[in-house]
Amino acid sequence: MNADGKVLKTPIDIDYSMRHCLIWNTEWRGAGIPPVIALEPKGEPTFLHILSGTDLKTHSYYYVRRENGKWLQTRICHSNHNWNGGYLVHGADGVVRAYLITGKGYLEGGYMDGRGGGSIEEWISEDKGNTWRMNRDLMPDRKRYPAWRFNHIQPVVRPNGEIVDGMLLFYGWKDGDSPTAKAFLLHE
Repeated sequence: MNADGKVLKTPIDIDYSMRHCLIWNTEWRGAGIPPVIALEPKGEPTFLHILSGTDLKTHSYYYVRRENGKWLQTRICHSNHNWNGGYLVHGADGVVRAYLITGKGYLEGGYMDGRGGGSIEEWISEDKGNTWRMNRDLMPDRKRYPAWRFNHIQPVVRPNGEIVDGMLLFYGWKDGDSPTAKAFLLHE
């Protein structure tokens, strides 16, 4: 079924999905990874999506949610690469948290850098996603890891699939040409 609760008929082709399932027509702007999906407290889906601008070297993160039967998109902040991964959480306190990979300019070159990466920041919205602000920098010790880049922050999951609150996993590297990275665990 679609977001309106309508049971869909199969097979579903592109024309049928455009009429019955479309959330956001991005007008062919690109992204390297699929959106992150999270359920808000009432069980409605929300999305964290990275999307290119008018050129393929400009990207932003967007928060997508449904209000009064319409899908809305709010820009959160800039991203320096289309392969940067993020994570989205709806807190019991009503705050929406987006854990994002950010950086200056478009990251390119090298085996690892060609796949994105940068700094890790927590962005929050206290008004259901209408406005966002950077809340904190989550980078590992900059003295111990100078000039490192990080990517693909994700939750730690128990064997039964339950997410562990306050624990996030990500990886990082220093040499943009070496396919060697280290895993990092953030535990609050």
